[in-house]
Amino acid sequence: MFDNLIGQPEIKRQLEFYSTAYQKTSVVPFLLLNGAKGLGKTEFLKQFSKSLTNEDGKPRPMLELNSSTIKNNQMFFEQIFMPIVQNNEITLFFDEAHALPKDLVMAFLSILNTERTPFKEFNWREYTFQFDFTKISMIFATTELDKLFPPLKDRLTILDFKPYKTDEISEIIKGRLRDVDFEDGVLAEIASTTRGNARSAVKRAKEIETFCETQNSTTFFKEEWKELRQILGIKPLGLTNTEVQVLEILKERGPSTLQTIAAVTGMSRTAIQRDAELYLLQRGLMKIDGTREITKAGMLTLNEITEKGF
Repeated sequence: MFDNLIGQPEIKRQLEFYSTAYQKTSVVPFLLLNGAKGLGKTEFLKQFSKSLTNEDGKPRPMLELNSSTIKNNQMFFEQIFMPIVQNNEITLFFDEAHALPKDLVMAFLSILNTERTPFKEFNWREYTFQFDFTKISMIFATTELDKLFPPLKDRLTILDFKPYKTDEISEIIKGRLRDVDFEDGVLAEIASTTRGNARSAVKRAKEIETFCETQNSTTFFKEEWKELRQILGIKPLGLTNTEVQVLEILKERGPSTLQTIAAVTGMSRTAIQRDAELYLLQRGLMKIDGTREITKAGMLTLNEITEKGF
């Protein structure tokens, strides 16, 4: 089912199990794909949905919905359910499920309460809606599990996506560039700048492809990688300019408060915490112990950036 997708072995096993079970029961659990952006949740779901066949033997169509665009119950039932879902066989995919409107979340608490039977009736205004979960599959995804309403979370089967390993990222890049020959070791260096992110790996592969086309070459050595890094400003570990700026502030000023960092960068405290600190903390480049401090690893990374001119 997932021969063309790299990594996530646990997710593959889980989805293959649910696909096999579907062939016997005609029912898919209410799944919640959880993980950071760019880990391939949508791609895995698209492959999984192809294994769900309708009564005519054809793959069940999937409707992908950005949850933030669904404003309320009325919009869901009148513009989505009645014209598209009702009396059809379909998979509904609610991306960024933490952004679902509150009234629809409350409705789903009742609709997804199917412990005894795969059928559910839901009354809304003067309508009664029939949910036959042998014909309707409902799958959710989120990048912010903590923002999902806990009772709704309890009704879903959570599948956790993990960051990709360096060898998996290398395989993704090489798979996109089958006609390019890489010097030994260069793929690992490239992979280290993608932040363990499959989407970033695909983007990096496209950049390399463009570079090779401009050079009219099918080989990519460390010298070419060095040149491309200089052109695009690709930093060690894939750090952004904002993340580097935070490290520089901590190096120059020593232990600093969040307010100080926000003042110096001109960014809000929330933006610093959400967009700059998380990856630095994840990679051990800074630490928080009352104040923010740069670590030894952070100092070494800054020195590398300075020495190599990234």
